[in-house]
Amino acid sequence: MPDRLEDFEDMSVYGMDAERRESLLARGQEAAIVWSTRDGWPVGVVHLYFWRNGCFWVTCTQGRKRVPALRARPQSSVIVAFEEDQTITAKTLATVHEPGNEHEDWLFTALAERILPGQPPGVRAGGVDGILRRLASENRVILQFEPVKWISFDGRRVKAHAEGQWKPGDPWVETDGSG
Repeated sequence: MPDRLEDFEDMSVYGMDAERRESLLARGQEAAIVWSTRDGWPVGVVHLYFWRNGCFWVTCTQGRKRVPALRARPQSSVIVAFEEDQTITAKTLATVHEPGNEHEDWLFTALAERILPGQPPGVRAGGVDGILRRLASENRVILQFEPVKWISFDGRRVKAHAEGQWKPGDPWVETDGSG
């Protein structure tokens, strides 16, 4: 490997290690959730997500087209972008957890705590319990996305290689203390 970046042919050498991936996913908030339609078209939406027990977790109501699509075709992907050109993509297998499942308590509480500060004053006044009441629905499902393959990119490494400060194969030292 040359001491400096000479071309953009093989970007796979600029991935991140598992420790960095875990650190970023644990603090991330939004991800693009991607599935396929009946006629094979990929489509996705941005969701608030939680990273827990090695899986992405989101919620929506059963009326969303993604729910029957993921039941029929669980092959999916999750894409998360972070500062400084760091991205993580996971090929995933989706599981739809029906209303009333064992994950509702922790996920809905975590979601309520996350979104409460950004809500209008009238909603904030109701606290976490007010958000939980709004989430309560006999139609709300939880989508679990279990990664089966990772694709990551760390633009900081590209820049460091281009400047001759690092090259693929050498150890990478995090400067932000996050792993």
